[in-house]
Amino acid sequence: MDPSEYRRDYAAYRSALERARFSRHAGLEPQPELKPIEERYADLWTQEAIDDLRHAHTETPEQFETERTALHALAGAARLKYLEVHASDVCEELKRCVDSARFDWEGRKLAARDAPELIAAESDAWRRRELAARWLEEVRRCDDLRAARLELLDEAASALGFDGKLALHESVARVSLESFAAEAEWFLERTARAYMSGLSRWATRSILTPASGALHYADGLFFRRAAHLDAHFKGQSFRALYAETLAGLGIRLEAQPNLQLDDHARPSKNPRPACFAVAPPEDVRLVVGAAQGGAVWQRSSFHEGARAQALAWASRDTAARYPEFVYAPDDATNEGHAALFSGLFGDAVWLGERRAMRATEAREVAARLALVELHDARRACASLRHALALASARGTRSEQLADNYAALHTEATRFSYEAATHLLDAEEGFAAPTRLRARLFAAGLAEHLRSRHGRRWYASRAAGDELRDLWNTASRYSVKELARLVWGGELSFELLAEELIAAVNNGDE
Repeated sequence: MDPSEYRRDYAAYRSALERARFSRHAGLEPQPELKPIEERYADLWTQEAIDDLRHAHTETPEQFETERTALHALAGAARLKYLEVHASDVCEELKRCVDSARFDWEGRKLAARDAPELIAAESDAWRRRELAARWLEEVRRCDDLRAARLELLDEAASALGFDGKLALHESVARVSLESFAAEAEWFLERTARAYMSGLSRWATRSILTPASGALHYADGLFFRRAAHLDAHFKGQSFRALYAETLAGLGIRLEAQPNLQLDDHARPSKNPRPACFAVAPPEDVRLVVGAAQGGAVWQRSSFHEGARAQALAWASRDTAARYPEFVYAPDDATNEGHAALFSGLFGDAVWLGERRAMRATEAREVAARLALVELHDARRACASLRHALALASARGTRSEQLADNYAALHTEATRFSYEAATHLLDAEEGFAAPTRLRARLFAAGLAEHLRSRHGRRWYASRAAGDELRDLWNTASRYSVKELARLVWGGELSFELLAEELIAAVNNGDE
């Protein structure tokens, strides 16, 4: 298949899929039919199509750098989809198993998929631990299917010439995960003291009193939800806060007809915010989740809102010629822009201005949210380490691997993980390096913007102009390449560590 023809069909497939996902997430069409879309474009993911793309990449002269980069991305997207198709039957069976999982709780049948959010909202430590125990007992019933799925993904990657799915991810992102994991190990050591101190303060204030004194996996879900901060985020809609922040950068939300912001209430609307690239940059859709409130919800909404801006400002010419740069298989660049904006919630000055908080109050809230972010970064480091162990083990069902998973995550987060969640969280290992690279990029970009436009860069139109220039390139460049192009440096775990330590400790000033 000719690359230009492939690109046309790839863009059409992704657009149709995003439109259907938007309808489901927004509660407009709870069960959109995806099968006809998958069947129509099935020829895009065959080995023959992948070989054609690989051949086109090989035959493209070195001086055509953009074309070669684009073909690498396009082949990466095709390969990842090939894995998904190869495991699709087991994935469908796993979905049926998960959807049907129920357990008894206080005289009623509770859907297992609803348990994590209920645990996160439960303020009583004993109750959330009991709820978690019943949930985990039920979800383990699907573990054979989870293991089979992982094995099929590795099998498909091997058929494409890669040493497992993780090796394919390395190829797509052009990163060495072994060396990246070594840097992540340093980050764990560097941030341990600040994290443990902040976590101890949180546990004391949250009056966690189980006899063992240890923090449980269920307590980790409660910790990340940060419900006690919700009172600080009442009285202002997401639309107003989002528009006000963008206005500081010289961007008028009301003057963006290509960005549809859906904040309407619907019975079947998903509670979480999400961005959908229906046909960027002409048609980008941002769904404000049904939850409509709270600190973590607002932060997640800004995260998705930044994704939407990056897509809405992408070059029209680039999107038309190279759709693989807006529908990129390596999500780190778009995720990096998202992390820049969600990171504002760890900035006490921004919180004080945008939420009208007193200085001491803003510092406390920012420190608490920065602690959640530090937890997530440390958890991602553990997930990366375990993913490498899983790839080396050549199997998914070993007790030793499950114990290794529990030990790594317990050490990194100080919440006691159980081997039972080993397969439930297995996908985290593939996503972890992307999230970490994105967060490193966001830390470097924030430092660059502060040095050029001042401490309050988010209120600078010049900073907005610079961001729009970056967004215009979509995912043409990796986060590593952007670091060199924008501030002439590298992605730095040291910079991220210093940023988060300072934010976490700021609450004690």
